[in-house]
Amino acid sequence: MNITMIDDSIAFDGASPDARALGGAEKAFVRLAAALAARGHWVTAINQCSDQVQIDAVDWLPLSAPRPPDTDVLIAFRKPALLDEVEDAEHRCLWLWDGPKLLDQPASRRILKRHNPALVLTGAAHRAALKGWSELRQSVIQPGVGAVFLGGEGPDLQSPQPIAVVTTHPLHGLAEMVALWSERIHPKRPNAILRIYSAGLWRGLDGGNVDQRLQPVLEAVRAAADAGAEVRMPEPDPGMATAYREAAVHLYPAIKGESYASTLAESQAAGAPAILRAPEGASPALLERIENGRTGYLAPDDDAFVNLTQGLLEPGSEMYQSLSQAGGGARSARGWDAAAIEFEALWT
Repeated sequence: MNITMIDDSIAFDGASPDARALGGAEKAFVRLAAALAARGHWVTAINQCSDQVQIDAVDWLPLSAPRPPDTDVLIAFRKPALLDEVEDAEHRCLWLWDGPKLLDQPASRRILKRHNPALVLTGAAHRAALKGWSELRQSVIQPGVGAVFLGGEGPDLQSPQPIAVVTTHPLHGLAEMVALWSERIHPKRPNAILRIYSAGLWRGLDGGNVDQRLQPVLEAVRAAADAGAEVRMPEPDPGMATAYREAAVHLYPAIKGESYASTLAESQAAGAPAILRAPEGASPALLERIENGRTGYLAPDDDAFVNLTQGLLEPGSEMYQSLSQAGGGARSARGWDAAAIEFEALWT
């Protein structure tokens, strides 16, 4: 099959996930393209990349380049308007990643009715948020996880480093999480480190300009430096896979409206147990990423969050061993080949 995939978000190509930090959606686009090419399809990926290049048997083209002369399958990523980018395609798919509200805009409705694409969603919770559109074929295809998170040797399950990692946007409850760490967790685990991966906070600590909304979080992190809180730049996939394997726990806030939670899927695959801080309940999508009580825990209040985190940071933690063994690597997560097979079913 001649498959054309198109995205108009930011500049990246097939080498980007292993070379620089990249968002979960963009990585998914890269990994699916490569997985489809590996299965023998002729794949063209069109996006904001600056140069034409072939990587992992995928032809990457800038948005300004002419469209491929023959397209059997068009996969438009995130935006209905991209379904118009290729005139002749026997099969059309709209691969949704964020919330489905965009579909209800008048322009989107006209495009969807004109092309009648298959809608691809990332999980059961994502599909449940979709209101209407029963006339369109709807498929749930869980994204894969990059091979670097599945493979390789992890740390000794009985002795991880006393590190808690945070990867979500700082405005999603990080200030409160840092306060719990400084006041209640670190005093009981004085050797533990709270490692926060955030480009915005990193720039702020380095004296760069930051969003004014981040200033209170930035001050909270500065104040917690003596309690083992540190900020790091997000890393490419190989670096983040190592970070998850070294850590005792991935601390994750409940985020309303979350559709997938890429970093949580990756850390689970790498064997890092998760504690979800969810005093008001967690997004159903988050509960698709962990198995509560088996690969992580949903903490319904701050006392539970503190106690569970302390338990995972305890030297020789049996809790860590149990959760990490259940969640780690290829035992529970799937690679992108499995997702590619399910995409193929949309047109075969």
